[in-house]
Amino acid sequence: MRIKTKHFEIASVLVGLALAANLAHDLATNPRWAGDNGPGVGKLPKQIVAGYLDTAYQAGGAAEAEKLYFTPKTKDLSPAAVDRQDGPAVTHHIRKVLGEGMVVMVYHCVGGERTGQAAEIVDIFRTWNGRVAERIQAAAQPVERCEPTKPRKNPLESSVM
Repeated sequence: MRIKTKHFEIASVLVGLALAANLAHDLATNPRWAGDNGPGVGKLPKQIVAGYLDTAYQAGGAAEAEKLYFTPKTKDLSPAAVDRQDGPAVTHHIRKVLGEGMVVMVYHCVGGERTGQAAEIVDIFRTWNGRVAERIQAAAQPVERCEPTKPRKNPLESSVM
């Protein structure tokens, strides 16, 4: 018994349409983000962390930031950090942000409005599905005050070409 070319072409088209319909259905109803309207859904890890820090350092924003950006299973190895304490708005100046995959490292200066002491801090965040899955405060160094970082001059601009 031989399959006619015409029947094979029709069967191929039907199988292709079924696979495409299945893929579209999976994308529309993916349980990872179905029903999750959190602020980090659909954003890159650096954007998720930036949103968390902006929310946490507003006046009284620590509890709101935790509710919006943390999952019930988030591992926070620095629960006493400044961004976890409610209080007045805190000045913070980001010095450097490094990201690789789902991990983001933030080097920033945080004012002393809540703790009485400004500090240079290194935080490491791991994100998953638009939320913070893990947070580690790797280092904190007390300083007198936080000042914005001055823009650096590009050394290539002053070279003779």
